[in-house]
Amino acid sequence: MKAKKIWANFSVKDAKRTNEFYTQLGFTHNKPNKDPKLESFLFGDDDFVIHFFEVGSQIDEYITPGSKNNSEIIFTLSAETEQEVKEWADKVKAAGGNVFHEAGRDKTNHYSFAFADPDGHKFNVLLMEKGM
Repeated sequence: MKAKKIWANFSVKDAKRTNEFYTQLGFTHNKPNKDPKLESFLFGDDDFVIHFFEVGSQIDEYITPGSKNNSEIIFTLSAETEQEVKEWADKVKAAGGNVFHEAGRDKTNHYSFAFADPDGHKFNVLLMEKGM
């Protein structure tokens, strides 16, 4: 079996707040929709889709927000320079995100920072250096 497309679905407390957060970070909406309990954005050069469904919508059947039994994923967004990583960190803070790992080099010398959106979904912004 071959999947034609893959995307991610997250449960969020407030779709409007999610829209504001990802819009402030500069992500592009994935086609306008008429469902006020759904926000959808495109990530990366290949336009990976992440849908954000508000609690009380169809996502509740599959994902219970705040449940310790949820399978959470951390997405990595690539950056091209240390300055770009720092700029992302500043944007996340200004948009109300939680930076839980400040920008810097790790044990393997990768430069990155990690943050959570207002609903606790985690992302890592990583400098993609050649030769690493």
